Amino acid sequence: MNRPIEHYISELLYLHDCVIIPGFGGFVGNKKSAYIHPVSGIIYPPSKAFLFNKNLRQNDGLLATHIARMEGIELSKTTDLIEDFVKKIQSELEQRSAFKLQNVGTFTKGREGNISFLQDKSYNYNLASFGMQANHKAKKVERTISQDKEVILKSIGQKDFGKTLRRAAAVLIPLIGLSLIGITQEENINKVYSQMANLNPFTSTKTEIVALETKPEVVIEIVAPTITKVKEETVKIAIPIVEQSKTYFIIAGAFAEKKNADRLLYKLSNLNYKPSIVKGGNLMRVSYNSFQDRENALLALAEIRKENKSAWLLTK
Repeated sequence: MNRPIEHYISELLYLHDCVIIPGFGGFVGNKKSAYIHPVSGIIYPPSKAFLFNKNLRQNDGLLATHIARMEGIELSKTTDLIEDFVKKIQSELEQRSAFKLQNVGTFTKGREGNISFLQDKSYNYNLASFGMQANHKAKKVERTISQDKEVILKSIGQKDFGKTLRRAAAVLIPLIGLSLIGITQEENINKVYSQMANLNPFTSTKTEIVALETKPEVVIEIVAPTITKVKEETVKIAIPIVEQSKTYFIIAGAFAEKKNADRLLYKLSNLNYKPSIVKGGNLMRVSYNSFQDRENALLALAEIRKENKSAWLLTK
């Protein structure tokens, strides 16, 4: 073989939600939405999480057909190669209690003989996230409410808090000075207010204001400190939304001969199912029913597995 079997298993996991290793078990994929880690602030793209089901052991022909097509060899030879690969996995689980499936994950065998699977998170099998990686430079954001009660996202540092205090002091100090002036100086106070209107605490300014011309002994001098313009960064998160129209089939069995597929098709029809034959490679797969919604398909699959543990979900 030009490539190992692990490589072809990894390829199928990108395209299908159920991939079976005949005689060993199968992987069942579930899509996971993008999320932001609440502590580190890292943004993780959409992904696909896989569970391992040891009861999915029946050969559906998906892996064997794919290897035969890519390697250009006969299907019977591919079946023998898969059997040798399964023996290798079981041998290492017996001797070392662990087996690493390249690019997919690690199997471990417990004392009671149970097999556990841990997915390799460094590989993202969701095609909608192709080329996307976790953003380790995301800044922690806080929610602030402006005067018009619109919620915006701003990046706020500790240094900005000190600048805010100095900005407020630049406005409050002149107002306190004005409170010391008598009511009779109302006209002059208005002049001071008109000059203070030019004082913008968000720009670098230095302003001197002299008022109260009627009483030369009373002079107010106001000096506004130099204030550096506060930089604000808005964090925008763009998450692509990919809509795909798929059909989900609950597969009852796969056959190489049409008469066997027709026999099972007739049997399921009498049991009030809506069966159909789904062609793929050299095998004909007979489905109990087909669904356009994944959740409904999984619910139906759970009920069917109470009678047929080998039933599995095919996505087209």
